[in-house]
Amino acid sequence: MANGDLIKLGTLYLGGVKQARPTRPWRGDSIPPGASAKGDIPSYSAGQTIEIRNTDASDAYKVQWREATVDGKKLLLCDRNILAGVEWSELNAQGLIFGKTITIDGKQYNLRVLTGGTTYRVSGDGYSGGAPISNEWDRIITNEGNFSGLPKPSSSDLDTTQDAVDLNSHHNTFWNWYDIYSLCQEKYDQDSATRSMRGFNSARFYSWGSGMHTFIGWRPVLEILNAVPTLTLSTQNNVILSEGSVLPITGSASDTDNGDVVTVKYKINSGTIRNITSGVVNGTPLSFAKNLTFSNKRLRDGTTEVTVDLAENVDHTLTVWAEDDKGGKSTEVTRKFRVIHNRPPVISGTNEDLGTIQAIPSKTYTVTEPEGDAFTVTEKIDGKVMRSFTGVAGQENTITIPHDMWIRLQPVAQHTLSIEATDSKGMTSSRTYTFVRQETKLEFKLKNPFVTDIAAKRILVTLDAVVPNGATMKIEACNNAFDASPAWEDITNHVRFNRGFLFTNTEKTAEQWGVDIRFVFEKGTATSQVIVNGFGGAFD
Repeated sequence: MANGDLIKLGTLYLGGVKQARPTRPWRGDSIPPGASAKGDIPSYSAGQTIEIRNTDASDAYKVQWREATVDGKKLLLCDRNILAGVEWSELNAQGLIFGKTITIDGKQYNLRVLTGGTTYRVSGDGYSGGAPISNEWDRIITNEGNFSGLPKPSSSDLDTTQDAVDLNSHHNTFWNWYDIYSLCQEKYDQDSATRSMRGFNSARFYSWGSGMHTFIGWRPVLEILNAVPTLTLSTQNNVILSEGSVLPITGSASDTDNGDVVTVKYKINSGTIRNITSGVVNGTPLSFAKNLTFSNKRLRDGTTEVTVDLAENVDHTLTVWAEDDKGGKSTEVTRKFRVIHNRPPVISGTNEDLGTIQAIPSKTYTVTEPEGDAFTVTEKIDGKVMRSFTGVAGQENTITIPHDMWIRLQPVAQHTLSIEATDSKGMTSSRTYTFVRQETKLEFKLKNPFVTDIAAKRILVTLDAVVPNGATMKIEACNNAFDASPAWEDITNHVRFNRGFLFTNTEKTAEQWGVDIRFVFEKGTATSQVIVNGFGGAFD
């Protein structure tokens, strides 16, 4: 739309009865020069309510307006007087002089009349126009404001002669000022009981008057008020967020004022107001989408925390609205949600010091997950993983130490046996058992005996060990290692003095001959450790 465009909007109602738009918009008590009939402007009757309601379907009942943008404000000026015989005071009593907000076809406007000045521009000369010259009649109707799209009056529109030329001029058929006064807002500065009026004798004519007359009319003006944006929020209500859950903020915003910049905003509870998106509206809804992730008790926009810790078991409020660049704000739309704090898996039992032990420890336990998330169980000794497996909630498990790892644990030193349970959201819990391994007897043999083609005749074993006073050792060897009951022979003294030993056994029951060695160390009364660094040897 542009200056001068003809807009058909709204319908006049008097006392609840709709009124046709006048087609002879001049005084109704006589026929003016150049006209063929009296005017047909509706006349006011005392007590009638004056309203402009929604636009009637019939063109004959539609009020016609001319558009003008003045000082950045968009106005719709009625192109004629649509009511006559009404006093300024009655119009003012109904809020129709200085302005009241009305709604036409779902859009709000400020309904008022033009300003027309408080006195003559030149003393006593109505044809000179109104003063001050900033009044709207002279700026817009007479177009002293030089607005493009609006006509300027010709010399005949401004002279003192009233005739058919005036009636049929382009300027008059555009604004219909001929032979009818239009009431304005101001009082005449020489008589406070009278009001300023414009038109009738010429396009610029200024006069003043009072009372109810058929030659004084009401020419309304609509200020197009800023339409507030509207917002539709698709986010569901009463959602429950657990660790890692996403709160989607989605929807669209609209504004009937094309060209307005609309910004969609949100806040959580009474927290910081944040923008979701912004854009220039053009008739198409402005879509928006933002995902907030719940993690570690807080909502996050990517890596940015947008809330403080959110409490469990209470309603939290998401509030979303849209604002335009003219100060308009949509209705706030809210959604409630609750949060469940992520809790780590629960391992039964308590942390425990097992004290000083000689036997391999064994503890049973179960793991449960408060949120029902999947979890992994890892068992460790001194931080070294022994096994890891997918947990089953409530299933009884047993943690122990494999023998080959147990015998490698340093005696006397403290060790830690631990269970870790980690859920799919990364939360971990642990259970620990501490102990000191004590050994009074160390016993081991070859993991796999040596296979021989024939019975071994002799063996030499060299030992790298520290056996303190009070401790004992016993070393045995056999050449029929694969028998169900091998013939173990004591070679302790031969090892002690680094001498070879001659096997006495010459029989076997197994299919193969084989050599094996076994060691037994007992601490006895020794006060220091038995240390075995290794052994070697040969046989034939």
